[in-house]
Amino acid sequence: MPDTTILANIPIHLLAAIYALAQPFTKFDEYLSIINAYSTPPTDRLWRITFEMILEEIHTPHLATLQAGLLYLHKQHQGSQTAVADSPFVWSFFGMLVGLATSLGLQLECRPMGLPAWERRLRRRLWWALYSEDKWRSLLMGRPPYIRHDEWDVTDLDVLSPDNQAREALCALQFQGFARLSCLADEVQQRLFSLRAAQRLSSNFPESLATARSLLTKLKEWYSHLPSNLRHQNKPFPQNNQSDCLHFTYILLEVFIFRALLRPIVRSAAPPRLFEEPQDSLETMVGDYIAHITSDEEIDPVPAIDNDTGNAVLKAAENCATSMLRSVLRMPCDLSTFWFSWCRIGFATVSSFMMLLVVQAPSKEHAIRAQGLVDMWRQALVRGQCQMMDLALVRLYGPHWMGLTRNFFLPNHVREAIECTEDQ
Repeated sequence: MPDTTILANIPIHLLAAIYALAQPFTKFDEYLSIINAYSTPPTDRLWRITFEMILEEIHTPHLATLQAGLLYLHKQHQGSQTAVADSPFVWSFFGMLVGLATSLGLQLECRPMGLPAWERRLRRRLWWALYSEDKWRSLLMGRPPYIRHDEWDVTDLDVLSPDNQAREALCALQFQGFARLSCLADEVQQRLFSLRAAQRLSSNFPESLATARSLLTKLKEWYSHLPSNLRHQNKPFPQNNQSDCLHFTYILLEVFIFRALLRPIVRSAAPPRLFEEPQDSLETMVGDYIAHITSDEEIDPVPAIDNDTGNAVLKAAENCATSMLRSVLRMPCDLSTFWFSWCRIGFATVSSFMMLLVVQAPSKEHAIRAQGLVDMWRQALVRGQCQMMDLALVRLYGPHWMGLTRNFFLPNHVREAIECTEDQ
């Protein structure tokens, strides 16, 4: 525990954010758990103090302003908010934090500067925390990143000296590994999901495959350089769950890569003609459009690639989904460590990815396997009983509640596979 003099010198908005963010973990403390059982902790009031004081300081920001803002980004969702997407405020607020950081010069390498050693260390850690937030939120929310790769020159974080305590060293290793993984997330976003890349690759399977192979190789290299105590490999039920979030984000990048590979595998049908086209009368075009969207004929996916390559990619995508499922099943039910707030969008992304495997399945066998993965994923989310997974459950329950055949144009073999799994 820090000395009271240290707590007295921490700015109020930063201290309020620390207390508010730590509140969900008070149940693990024997004293605080009893206090909170008989009185409601003032968490909302603490977050309000944090936000209001950040806005007061934006004209003359300090490093503590940025620290409090980064913590505020991970404010816990409450009630029905856990099952809906983030509002535009989150991305706008983060953009303000990027502006504050560049005003403070955090994008510049501070080692040559005549600053105290503690401030140089803090500046570098804050930059990598901000950079990571930008890359993951950009990828998950489908937004163009705020931070350009040619506008900063902060070097990698240093390795801790051997005299550091074991727990502090473990946290530092996780943060260093996460910062390196965030660089890969930036590359995935730029090469596969940026506007220009998506337009170019959506119908170009060879280039998509070459890009995906390069990214998957880099991802495997990142994992191979991870310290052994942070890996989950060959540990069916790891005792230390401190690295669960790190491992989840690693597999989540694989999900995004395979999601991009699934785009060009099946060609989309030609879109209906626009009403503005002058060739036919408006009545004829409306009739053609209604016939296009209400046709009862089977809509078969037209393979854009040869069967061998397509089956190999689909099998790899199914293996990726299986890895994610296995990883989540090994996690404790209450996710009793800190998780980034945007991870809930990550869980929802996995739900959409597994649904895509079903809808886009080229054969009944693939559809049955994919539907089985969807069912097991739903059980894993229900087992978790965690607010972090509420949005992922909504992404699954929504289409199933209305009926997959009413939400998607499904080929007959997919319909048959769904009916087979429902009857079992």
